[in-house]
Amino acid sequence: MFNKKTYAGLVADTEKNKTTDSRNKNIEQNENSANVPKDVPIRPSESAVSNSSVNKILKGSKLLGDINIACDLELSGDVEGNITSTQGSNIMIKGICKGNIETKEGSVDIEGELNSGNIMSGKDVKITGKFNGGEVQAVGKIFIDGEFNGKLEGNEIEIGPNSVGKGEIFYKEYISISKGAKVEVKISQSREALREIKIPTKTKPEDTKQVQKITASK
Repeated sequence: MFNKKTYAGLVADTEKNKTTDSRNKNIEQNENSANVPKDVPIRPSESAVSNSSVNKILKGSKLLGDINIACDLELSGDVEGNITSTQGSNIMIKGICKGNIETKEGSVDIEGELNSGNIMSGKDVKITGKFNGGEVQAVGKIFIDGEFNGKLEGNEIEIGPNSVGKGEIFYKEYISISKGAKVEVKISQSREALREIKIPTKTKPEDTKQVQKITASK
């Protein structure tokens, strides 16, 4: 009987110790978590990083060379080289880029600076920073509300009230220049648009023959 009671007491003491240890561990974890400041960033898991669809080049980074991308790009650093995408990548420049930017099916947004380069976009182009390059070509709309120096060519072009710059503007369907904009530009409708809206004039039979002769000789 004595041995059984002793065994039972040992079992009870062991279970009690386990419960106490688990409670102490929980208290320890709570104290450790309470000591961590709430504003300290938590590093995401590797899977979250790899699944990100935006490639970010942080402020302070300096890259030399061309960049080929297959996803969206947000550049906050400095790059000296061309940025190219053959897919629908959107490109945002918050830092400084010296080179050409081309995205086949995406848009381009310049909040920082683009120097000594051209922009070719399959969609829209937005410039609220500085563009000091050569030429901007967009299949869609070009919106300027910053500084620019160069040639603009797009389906629609809108110059905002904070715009300052000079150059040439070629539009296809629509153009707007807001009050307050300080620009010196030469405005023309693109040749493609003129061909679409051109109305043939009435000509004499003799004139038609002459035209046919000239065309044939070419």
